[in-house]
Amino acid sequence: MKVHQIMTKDLTSMEKDALVRGLIFTLDNAGMSNMPIVDEEGKLIGFISEKDLIKAALPGYFEMLHSTSFIPDMNQLVKKLAQIADDPIEKYMQHNVVCVEEDDDDLQAADLIIRKDLKSLPVIDKDGRLVGVVKRIDLLRHLL
Repeated sequence: MKVHQIMTKDLTSMEKDALVRGLIFTLDNAGMSNMPIVDEEGKLIGFISEKDLIKAALPGYFEMLHSTSFIPDMNQLVKKLAQIADDPIEKYMQHNVVCVEEDDDDLQAADLIIRKDLKSLPVIDKDGRLVGVVKRIDLLRHLL
């Protein structure tokens, strides 16, 4: 089966100059944990997740400690998040995006999601424009 047959045709995305505060608002309201970043033509240029934002707010903390239980004060996160809230998301987004094309096989998407430990995988057309996402639940629904 092809990716376009199982993907979610959700084109919720943002442009690189959107602010962190707007991204958080959109992620929260849409019930999403990550967001594809597109240019003005709809071409996929990046990806950002909640994890990227937490890392931006407390750089190096989780890598060093491997646990949130060692954060002495959650106000550190609150303060730093307030400091970066008006930064453009381009500053924190991933530029090397793992994605698939709509005519790729579903097995390739499943392999990437599992090997790269992804919650969702952007789907692009031949011209690099975002056409949807494959989420883990899409794969499970397809297998059932």
